[in-house]
Amino acid sequence: MDGAAPPSEHIVTCFAPRADGRGDEQLRFDIDGKAKAVELRIGHLRKSVVVALPDIAIDLIELAAFVYAIDSSISRGGLTDRQMGAKWHRRFRVTLPVRKLETWSNPALKRELEETLMFLSGDRFSFTFTQMEEAEFEPERYFDFDEEDAWQPDTVLMFSGGLDSFAGALEEIIERRNKVALISHFSATKIAPIQRDLYRHMVQRLGPNALRHFPMRVQLRRGTNAEGTHRARSFLFAALGMATSVAFGRDRVAFYENGIVSLNLPPVGNVVGTRATRTTHPQTLQRFECLFSQIFSTPLKVDNPFFWRTKTEVVETIARLGMADQIPFTRSCADVHNQTKQHPHCGRCSQCIDRRFAILASRLQAHDPEEAYRIDLMSGPRGRVQDKEIALSYVRCAVEYEVMTLEELATHYPAVFDAIGHLGEPEETALKRVSALLRRHGKAVAGVVRAELSGHRVEPYPDNSLAGLFGSMQRSQLQGAVTSSIKTNPESEKPATFELVFDRRHKVLTIDGIISITGATYDLLNCLANAHLRGSGDGREPLDYPIVEAGKLASQLGLVGDGAVRQRVGRSRGLLGKNFTSAGLEQQDGRDLIENLPWHGYRLNPTRVRVRIASES
Repeated sequence: MDGAAPPSEHIVTCFAPRADGRGDEQLRFDIDGKAKAVELRIGHLRKSVVVALPDIAIDLIELAAFVYAIDSSISRGGLTDRQMGAKWHRRFRVTLPVRKLETWSNPALKRELEETLMFLSGDRFSFTFTQMEEAEFEPERYFDFDEEDAWQPDTVLMFSGGLDSFAGALEEIIERRNKVALISHFSATKIAPIQRDLYRHMVQRLGPNALRHFPMRVQLRRGTNAEGTHRARSFLFAALGMATSVAFGRDRVAFYENGIVSLNLPPVGNVVGTRATRTTHPQTLQRFECLFSQIFSTPLKVDNPFFWRTKTEVVETIARLGMADQIPFTRSCADVHNQTKQHPHCGRCSQCIDRRFAILASRLQAHDPEEAYRIDLMSGPRGRVQDKEIALSYVRCAVEYEVMTLEELATHYPAVFDAIGHLGEPEETALKRVSALLRRHGKAVAGVVRAELSGHRVEPYPDNSLAGLFGSMQRSQLQGAVTSSIKTNPESEKPATFELVFDRRHKVLTIDGIISITGATYDLLNCLANAHLRGSGDGREPLDYPIVEAGKLASQLGLVGDGAVRQRVGRSRGLLGKNFTSAGLEQQDGRDLIENLPWHGYRLNPTRVRVRIASES
């Protein structure tokens, strides 16, 4: 976090589980001296399966529940935090008792655990493990048991009750003829009956032997839930799934989620850092896979079979398998607490917008009527600024994806490189496939918008509806294009430039005298500055300034491979954008300081910077 405000630090002491007969207050901890607790209850496993669980699996479940509760206990500052990072990133020093101290004390495992949580949440967790005094585990503390039988799953699948996990379960059962264990985690009381009802409908159509549902409740006690982003929730979800998989003697957990959501390219300009979910990001799943394999000392797999599908293609999968009439029983809305029987979907959140576009693009609205949404997708009024931006940015990005070239994708969305190195394919192939995925998504969304706007509508759209906002945006863009074409003073439209002063003695970069950069980002920019100064000294035109190949950068920075260079560049761009925002400047101006010329290399943007070396006197 070079140059950013240091994260707030919190001291956490976790205690051994304590049973009170009801499953309450079993996982207790103090954070900065304040007592907190989280309840844990897992249903429908057989006692014989649970008793055979290794101690390390119980340790993992407790650890993940503690991490989820700790993450929820300290506010990140809220959506109004203007410092964009000073409060959003936190540091937790955690002391935690475990049964298998030797395993958890392994430096490599601890490092993998802490780096995984850092990537997932944006927070720094530092763990000190201690030996639990009462190592004997009583299964009834956490588990509600079913009757003994011989049922065994072929696949363990994470099941939210949404369209993606529903479609994944259908493919596993109907096409692959697998028996599926559905693992659900819930904390809100409204979610549990939704997941349960969908499971019952599936049993009626597919048969009781095809699937079993294993609901897992992790409930924050009163006074513990101070932060609603829950960035570490997916670690808890994955840990519960992997422990169940191990209990059944399986070696795989499947997350089914479409690739647009998994890629996590920011659809809204101010969604940065920990505000953007990384639940099924390819790097997250690969990190889970590596971590769990180390914990259980055996190769394990965590994957997302739907990564190469759009949301529309997921919905079409449900129809292809003859289960479109079950769509009304699925739920996608993030606003769980305000759901009603009349309006199970709010229509405002990004999940509802994503769902509705996919339904309309698949022409399956008969199974998901507009009355199910509190706000209609295209014509409903959106009063809050945040709601307007979420909806408009979703469409704006999709329209851009539809026509974006491979080079433009690499230039405008460098975060894509955080994913392609973790897809198990040559990077050039993965980038092309991701580009095609985004184009298909863009085409589906743009097709819905065009069909709506070209329809015969008597009443005009409200100005604050998505259709009205999109039309206004198009008119503004057209007017801007016309205005710019007749300007007599094009010099006034030049983008801002920034002075970069490198203090090489103290290894500090100062930007326009107000932003200081040190550490890894300084090292990268300093390497690029050398090439920039050579170009200037040779008298070249700025656009002809030299480009530093990734291989040379890797050598100069002590990195291994082009992928590590892309990762360094991506992180540095993110840091620059964050620091520019903190200084009251435009985030994109900070990110634009580093220019990427696909297939060639990197350089300081010659049209945006002035480079100077500070005097050493």
